[in-house]
Amino acid sequence: MELLLINPPQIFSKYQVATGIVPPLGLAYLASYAIKEGIDVEIIDALGESPDTITPFTDDIYLRGMTHDQIIDRISYKTKLIGISNLFSFAFPDVKILIEEIKSTFPNIPVVLGGPHPTHLCDYTLKNTKTDYIIIGEGEVPLIHLWNFITGDLLIDDVPSLAYLNDDGEVIRTVAFPRIKNINSDNLPFPARHLLPMENYIGEQEAHGAVNDRWTTILSSRGCPYGCTFCDSRRTKFISRTATDVVDEIEHCNNKYGIVEFHFEDDNMTLQRDRIIEICEEIIKRGLDIRWQTPNGIRASVTDEVMLLKMKESGCTHITLAPESGSKRVMEEIVQKGKDFSHDQLLEIGRSAHKIGMKSAAYFILGLPGEKIDDIKQTIAYANQLARAGVDEVSFGLFIPLPGTPLWDHVVDNYGQPDFLDLLVIGDLNRAVSWTEYVTSDELNNFRRRAYLLFQLNRMIFHPIKFWNTLLNVFRGFAETKTENKIRTFIKRKSNKSNKYTSYDTGRTILVLLKNNPVYAYTESTYKSVKTFFNK
Repeated sequence: MELLLINPPQIFSKYQVATGIVPPLGLAYLASYAIKEGIDVEIIDALGESPDTITPFTDDIYLRGMTHDQIIDRISYKTKLIGISNLFSFAFPDVKILIEEIKSTFPNIPVVLGGPHPTHLCDYTLKNTKTDYIIIGEGEVPLIHLWNFITGDLLIDDVPSLAYLNDDGEVIRTVAFPRIKNINSDNLPFPARHLLPMENYIGEQEAHGAVNDRWTTILSSRGCPYGCTFCDSRRTKFISRTATDVVDEIEHCNNKYGIVEFHFEDDNMTLQRDRIIEICEEIIKRGLDIRWQTPNGIRASVTDEVMLLKMKESGCTHITLAPESGSKRVMEEIVQKGKDFSHDQLLEIGRSAHKIGMKSAAYFILGLPGEKIDDIKQTIAYANQLARAGVDEVSFGLFIPLPGTPLWDHVVDNYGQPDFLDLLVIGDLNRAVSWTEYVTSDELNNFRRRAYLLFQLNRMIFHPIKFWNTLLNVFRGFAETKTENKIRTFIKRKSNKSNKYTSYDTGRTILVLLKNNPVYAYTESTYKSVKTFFNK
């Protein structure tokens, strides 16, 4: 293949739960656009092609997917350009090593790196890796221009949104290319899922949301205009696809792959109310028997019960809300989510979802810079209100600084550049790193445990049927919520004795999870019985 795109192995810590195995839509979009331009493309999907392969990275951090040697063995000397995706900063240490090993074997094949991490830490990445180029921001058009430069049809100065080191070691940046305004399939073809190991993704069933059938991820828009200070998508132009085009892709996936569950990974899917209603009506009009959800979150301030009812009618089973914090001070002074955000309005959406029989989750961030103990207590109290309103699950993720955000700059200015591997604490149930001067790491971890406990106690008291149904779902291997899906994943790994996850000590991980999320161990006797099961 002439153009090779690589999805690296997944990096995770021993007690990590905020992971999943989802198709790399970004690479698949790059591939489909390149194919449209007549370029021969291959994707090496290290995670998707070998999800059962686990190798140590450090003492308590692992890689999941093809080994570096296996990746390099797949590379042809006829390859003209290698593109590697680096979405998350905690993955950078492994990506750096992978690039070094590729360049050691194929020194004459140029490597280009893309994704949020190299985009926002461009100079650092160029000077600390052996990558030849970085594409800054949206990659489809710049990648084609870079290809034309590599093949001799274009000068490097004419390649937009590119960064590289000149002969003097100086970082050179070319003029940025505007965002693609038409992301419908007549201009940007559907992701090249045919180049991905789709059956592996479908079979593993480790989505970001609950999954029980043949599924895939999908995007109906790009960007988010709001200014949340922790998010690297902040204040980016919202560009959406038409309802017809979105449902065309749903129907295509349904016909070609038999997919019946769709997980929308948009940053802000419900921003345009009329468009969401139109998508729902198009699904209904075509008689598509599908289910869909929004695991990446929706904006509560632009959502109401009428919209939720239409979403449910078209097959929506689960929504994710993102209150971030229960503290008004934190929301206004630190997060800056927007003047239209209201805790009361989000609480009402939680009630509405419960009323109409739609599952809902709420995402919180603990340990934001400048957050105080009283703010965390307000968050816990607000989460308890959501539990009483009927919200089905919560996630108390620990804050991690993301490059390109105001809070990253704050952390770097006050603490120095973080160790990238420390950012894995976002979903590690056994460890915390605090970036607020008012709360220690141990206090943060203890508050997270208390938050989960109180949420589940409120849920058990005010919605006992939901509570017991969660326990039932776990033991029957069914998932209606993200939490149930994570537990099912751990149990599946432990049950499969031939699975290489035995080196990952999955049984112990589940016990840590049980301690931290008492929905699965709400009494000491339950915990002991589960512990006995996993010790066998």
